[in-house]
Amino acid sequence: MNTLKLFLAITLISIALNHSAKAEDGRDGKARAIYIESGKYTLPLLEKWVTEYNKTNPDVQVKWAEKNAADIDVRVVTNVDAENENDDNSKLITYVGRSALLPVTTKANPLYEQIAKKKFGKKELKRIFFADDPFEDEDSSKDKFKEQLTVYSGSGKTSGAMFFASYFGQTASDFRGKKIQGDDIYLLQAIGKDPTGVTFNNLSYIYDLNNRQLKNNITVLPLDVKKDQLEVIKSENLDETLSLLENEKVELVPVLNIGFAYDDEQAGAQHFLKWIITEGQKFNHQFGFLRVDEKTLAYQNNLLTNK
Repeated sequence: MNTLKLFLAITLISIALNHSAKAEDGRDGKARAIYIESGKYTLPLLEKWVTEYNKTNPDVQVKWAEKNAADIDVRVVTNVDAENENDDNSKLITYVGRSALLPVTTKANPLYEQIAKKKFGKKELKRIFFADDPFEDEDSSKDKFKEQLTVYSGSGKTSGAMFFASYFGQTASDFRGKKIQGDDIYLLQAIGKDPTGVTFNNLSYIYDLNNRQLKNNITVLPLDVKKDQLEVIKSENLDETLSLLENEKVELVPVLNIGFAYDDEQAGAQHFLKWIITEGQKFNHQFGFLRVDEKTLAYQNNLLTNK
């Protein structure tokens, strides 16, 4: 009988220790950290969220997962990932921000003065960025902009290339020109070195987040949109552009939803995400991101509240 009691006691202690080990990080004895996987361009905003979150939740650890780590709790995804089923279907997704893409070149471009006088509509942008459409009635092979501009597009996992292409009814393989590996920040470096270069990028990269203006030498291709909308974009002011895109749908400006994919059982991650959509949205503009629309925020807040 004593042997049986001893066996049960050992078993209960083992279970308790195993549970405790799962609840701890294993390195500093504190509660297990929330590990996040993020691309480079969203990292500054995430770091701000973590810093502000920890001011009221100092006991919660939010850490960046190492590359190819197996213990990722929260992963940054986009609506393109979800639509193309690149994300694990067992994961929940909470959208925490939006990123807008604009077509850009440099003021050193030999066609700069001609570009500044033109308005680029959907057809013109497709001609510049993508290979000829065999079903296009009008021959675009002699388009002077197409002939003299070199397109640079991204091909990395976090690139906006797939979304930019799909917005214009194309695929990433349809881009003309040169593909750049890695983060989309390298696209700006590419056109900085090549005066004929043209590309696209998110607001957080093409604007200086300190002075809130377009970065030196960067210029946005004039878009064939409503006059008042074009005036805001031409103002080169980040905050005015963010306000415009949050309050109006602007044709020719792709807006990508950014979210976190996580497990339903990750209570710590859910608490962090609820804070982001209720308190953290006020930091989105600071880093060049749009806030999530009110309808989506209310829906997500309700889901997280009832978990």
